[in-house]
Amino acid sequence: MSANFQKPDVSREQLENLMKTYQETVKRIRKGDDSGVASDYDPDFDSKSVWFPRKAVEALFNDNDADGLRVYFGVHNADQSPTPYDDRLTVVLVATKLEDGRNVDQLKGDGDANEDEESDDDKEGGPGYGLNHGNVCPPNC
Repeated sequence: MSANFQKPDVSREQLENLMKTYQETVKRIRKGDDSGVASDYDPDFDSKSVWFPRKAVEALFNDNDADGLRVYFGVHNADQSPTPYDDRLTVVLVATKLEDGRNVDQLKGDGDANEDEESDDDKEGGPGYGLNHGNVCPPNC
């Protein structure tokens, strides 16, 4: 690693500085706001963090024989999928595996399930699935 970059270890103070910079710079258009004007970060509503239990993260690695993890950002949309976190930032954890020099997502497409398997809507986890629906803060801080 170049001497010009921060080490990958993050202290509490460094995390707080990163969060503060995010909160000061992020702008977004709120769901249902037709004005087109971006709003500032709202600490009472906008996501600050997402918590996942260790058991779920370990299962994600084990089920996919993974050697890495990719974190995708998204926004919950109750119009697409029921959620108590409508219009809040979230993350989806996806297991990765080094293949031919690339970190490849171990994620199935919607049409990849066998006919003998449960439908994707009924299935919980297992090989080829990412991890979503951690506890979003706020409200679960």
